[in-house]
Amino acid sequence: MTSMTTFRVSHRALLGHWLLVPLGAALHFAPHAPFTLDGANAPEALTNILSWAGMGLAAWGLLNVAYQRLAHEYVIGPERVIERHGIIARRVTPLFIHHIRSTEVNQTILGRLLGYGTVEMSAAGTGTSEARFDRVSNPLKVMASINSHYQSLAAGTGQE
Repeated sequence: MTSMTTFRVSHRALLGHWLLVPLGAALHFAPHAPFTLDGANAPEALTNILSWAGMGLAAWGLLNVAYQRLAHEYVIGPERVIERHGIIARRVTPLFIHHIRSTEVNQTILGRLLGYGTVEMSAAGTGTSEARFDRVSNPLKVMASINSHYQSLAAGTGQE
């Protein structure tokens, strides 16, 4: 296997940020709606503030989704896995596949329902995770890909 597989944060894992967009849009386009339930009229200054707050909320949701998707990249190659975080400031964590001793998948209930989770890899001699792929789609497939690369590397060198 000589291919590199790249994973990013799942769109479904960012559901909370995605929900800010329609909520903010509704607040922007109908800032007087919360006040019409009582039959009262809201002051114009308050509706202007709510309109701007709605626009800011929608923009915050979109920017957060864009940042999470662009700033987190996970690569599985034939000889190592690479975890990259950041856009301007960068943190890169490479881990050679032959050093990986265990892989673990963690999924919350919502993660199980929506199909995303975290894959943690620990290296020889450490009790903590060395590399961690947060909120990736289909984490069992990611773990199988890592194990497959490990098996092909072990078969090529005669180790197990």
